[in-house]
Amino acid sequence: MEHYGCIYENNHLITLLIDPKDGSIADANRAACSFYGYSLKQLKKMNISDLRTLAGDPGSSGFLALALDGVNQESGTNRRFQLRHRVADGGEADVEIHTGFITMLGRNLLYTVVHDISDRVRSERLLKESEERYREVVELCPDAILVHRNGTIVFANKRSEALFGARRDKLVGKRLEDYLTGSGITSQDYRKMLRLKSLRRSTRLQVTVIRHDNRSFDLEIAGAPITFRSEPAVQLVLRDVTKSRQEIRRAVKLQERHFAGDFPLPDKADFMKLYVPAETLSGDFYFFHRISGDEVIGLVGDVMGKGISAALGISAVRMLFSDLAMRIHDPARLLSELNRRALKHMEEDYISALCFHLQFTQGLLTASGAGINEFIHQARSGAVTKLIVPGAPVGMFPHSNFESSVVPFVPGDRLCFYSDGLELLDGGAEGERRYFDYDSLKFAIHESVLKDDCTWLSLLIK
Repeated sequence: MEHYGCIYENNHLITLLIDPKDGSIADANRAACSFYGYSLKQLKKMNISDLRTLAGDPGSSGFLALALDGVNQESGTNRRFQLRHRVADGGEADVEIHTGFITMLGRNLLYTVVHDISDRVRSERLLKESEERYREVVELCPDAILVHRNGTIVFANKRSEALFGARRDKLVGKRLEDYLTGSGITSQDYRKMLRLKSLRRSTRLQVTVIRHDNRSFDLEIAGAPITFRSEPAVQLVLRDVTKSRQEIRRAVKLQERHFAGDFPLPDKADFMKLYVPAETLSGDFYFFHRISGDEVIGLVGDVMGKGISAALGISAVRMLFSDLAMRIHDPARLLSELNRRALKHMEEDYISALCFHLQFTQGLLTASGAGINEFIHQARSGAVTKLIVPGAPVGMFPHSNFESSVVPFVPGDRLCFYSDGLELLDGGAEGERRYFDYDSLKFAIHESVLKDDCTWLSLLIK
């Protein structure tokens, strides 16, 4: 008994011995005295009901009812419940109480261990309040909002019902793909969707999806990692942009018609092209100017920005190029003058470009680079050479110097010019081949999530 008392007294757990008949405190250890702020003598004069808060926690009879519910001395079972207790200085604490019978001091008593869980309760309350505020905010949002974890939807706001065509209680527990994919979705868009399952940073993308009822529409999705119910998750804000995308598609067709024409001397070379925007409106461009029946000057490039701003930038470059190409046929000189005018008229918009001059009678290509600094020459023998032409982007420096590379060519040779977006495709064994082989390049673009617009021009000399 002396050994047991020593353990009881020095235990760091808050411990009280309660008389099950009336709830009076028969004994308390040092941890209990320290926690409640009373001396042992004071506690032994108190009833367990004296520790209840002003908020109205149960008195001695209520406490005993909780403590003794389902408990008997013979079975050795115990009870656990939560209350709120008041300490000597008037402060309050949330406590978790464990009780069970023990024979001590010659009496059958309730051995009561008290855990201070104030911090945990406070955290749970703040978390609940935070989630309630989150729900209030997302319910006011005009866009569909989902939270998903490991690909499974764990929360959906009211607006998501209209977008997905299903009640939100039906959405929760389902996979995103169950509602947003179908036979018509492209492999590229599907890979974009899969990336949303475990985002590590904020992202934004646009995809064309097919709903479970076969309705096709365009979605703009903004995703970000968050903590939801104390666990990592991903929040998605989804907006139906079908109508606005239709307008953009009209603009894309207009852009392709005006900015992506055919080669003006089809009797001199077979022309092939790939002109693929990473999103909607491309920031890439290419222009040709027919000097004569034997000469052509061209420009392939990329303006800063995306969408409408890029289209406006391309329009400005086209006007400047068309004016200059009527007078200047040397690529380096043309880029120098384009650089001067861009600095004057296009503010801080940089233009990556490569200018080339083709003289078919002489069999000469002259090329100069400005941010796009390489092109491919494939001889009719099959030998492939990647040529480098140094030069800073147009509009970056007032006194940029542009170098030229002169390449002789003969019938059967192929010349390939491309924007910098092509360099961002994944490499591999077929990496080099993509720069001059149409089928390999088209497959690579189709199977990749493009990081930039891609433009590729091929001229097979006749």
